[in-house]
Amino acid sequence: MPSKNRKQRSARKEKKRRKLFSLRKYNQSKEERESSDLIEDQVFQSTLLAKEPELAKLAFDLDQMQVSLVDFIDQNPNCQLNERITVHCSTDQLSGLVTYFTTDLLSQLLTDEFIDQIVRSLKACETRLKMVGRAKSSEVALVTRSLISISDQKALLDHPLVLRLAFVSLDQLILELDNEKYRFTFCGLLFELLKANQMLADFVGDEQAFESKYYNQKPKSNLTEIDLLTLPAKALFKNFDAPHVASTIQKEDNFFQVEDPKSKFRKFICQDSELYLEISRDRLCLHSSSMDNLNDSIQMMEKLCGEKIFFLAKILDNTTNHQIEN
Repeated sequence: MPSKNRKQRSARKEKKRRKLFSLRKYNQSKEERESSDLIEDQVFQSTLLAKEPELAKLAFDLDQMQVSLVDFIDQNPNCQLNERITVHCSTDQLSGLVTYFTTDLLSQLLTDEFIDQIVRSLKACETRLKMVGRAKSSEVALVTRSLISISDQKALLDHPLVLRLAFVSLDQLILELDNEKYRFTFCGLLFELLKANQMLADFVGDEQAFESKYYNQKPKSNLTEIDLLTLPAKALFKNFDAPHVASTIQKEDNFFQVEDPKSKFRKFICQDSELYLEISRDRLCLHSSSMDNLNDSIQMMEKLCGEKIFFLAKILDNTTNHQIEN
């Protein structure tokens, strides 16, 4: 009889132990689910950090972005827009450009150096927010910084904060750089990206606000006359990477871009007007005032662009004159 009672007590203890174990397991699973949901919410909230002062000035390389976009559009002319698009008048014409922007182009722009800039900015943001008593925002910055630090580049391409910074950069490109020939396409691209990622309202407001900000801007109209008779010395290079070459030249303080809506070339002129450049997909052409200046310019281009260009020939020519609009 005592043996039977011991067995019953043992069975009741085992049943109770299993019940407690199941309860702990359930609570642990519930906590994990809640923690996962919380982290997911904080990832989406990270877009709001882009407005904080530590991140407000972060932007991808605008020159490289513009050069790459222009090169893609020139190679895929069907995606170029000649009119504005809206919520009520959208188009699938930009689908290829949208895909290119969020994959190939963003992969080029999201360098290790830029990722480090994001992490450092988030750290500074996190510290300041904590000091001023914004604990929840500080926690969002902490979680965002931690996730970005341990993620590879491919995973970061879909991160809401990275996308937000990319859209901010495209916004700056539209408003700050000369791009009249591609303006409708760039504006349409930004509109489609914001709409697809549900950021339109937070980014600019409504559709009317978008049109007012981007479409109703008056284009700059300056006439620049380039007389190639004054630049008779020419040099021709093979160009292996047009976006890189154009971006490299555009970063130089003594060059500015010349806008020519009718041309497929990227054009730059030196501040002293002694050197004029034309960049196509596979050629770089230099126009200089003399052979001596041309020789110096050839050396400068080879130093700037390195293995991205290869010298082919040079000539002295006094036969052409050309006017373009800037």
